[in-house]
Amino acid sequence: MAFLYSKDEIVNYENNIQFYIIHNPKDRRGGTMDKVHDKDNFYKIYDWAGSDRNKLPWAHDEPTLFLRDIVAQRGKPGKALDIGCGAGTDSLYLAGENWDVTSLDFMPAALEMTRARAAAAGLELTAIEADVTEWEPTDKFDLVLDHGLLHNMNPDRYPLYRERVMRAVADDGEFVILHWLKRTPDEPQSEIGPTRVSREDIQKFFAPELKERFFAVEEIDGLTESVGVSMAQGYYWFKRASTASAAAYRPQRNEQAQAEVVVGVEGAVRGK
Repeated sequence: MAFLYSKDEIVNYENNIQFYIIHNPKDRRGGTMDKVHDKDNFYKIYDWAGSDRNKLPWAHDEPTLFLRDIVAQRGKPGKALDIGCGAGTDSLYLAGENWDVTSLDFMPAALEMTRARAAAAGLELTAIEADVTEWEPTDKFDLVLDHGLLHNMNPDRYPLYRERVMRAVADDGEFVILHWLKRTPDEPQSEIGPTRVSREDIQKFFAPELKERFFAVEEIDGLTESVGVSMAQGYYWFKRASTASAAAYRPQRNEQAQAEVVVGVEGAVRGK
């Protein structure tokens, strides 16, 4: 199975973030840049990148892992929601497969790139400027995709994120997420880059409504200390059970489990 990123692309992520830090010294706190979670940091990164989407640390040219499989398995096009769509690579792929695509991002520059690329390719999609944690879904989607949004989000917004995702994914719908992986309990967070979370905590976070169907991990070595020398990213393909099945399965302690995951991740991010 082919993975999305090559080692060179991960190094590019690292180099782009480091270049941004060097040229924006006010964003250095205690000698390092804060995690990218703050919206102001996204504005600054997009301003720095300008019209060159390849400068964006999260830029990618191929569809996120599992998307091609979902398109093939479902047979006929459905409705897709791309949350945190960035420059629109996944949105364009799905629109090119005749899916009805909604591209959501809170960055105007991201949506400008997505619209421009869609127009150049003769594709149609719906672009919405909104923070997913504040957005009110008005439809159900056969596929919801998160290519690296959650792992760049402040932990205190996780419950709102989860609630919006659950409202958006249709019964029997699919959910795909790319998230940096915490491989061992004692693996530290890196100075730069997204938050690392274990596979087990991701599974707990989305349970019981979403059940993992497939999981893949990509290991990247030979990086600098600022990214942790090595890193791994997890690709998750979840399937939503019917509403009745999920309700019957829901453990009494689910809310407590979700709270424990949020607190644990927040502690890891903030060094508590």
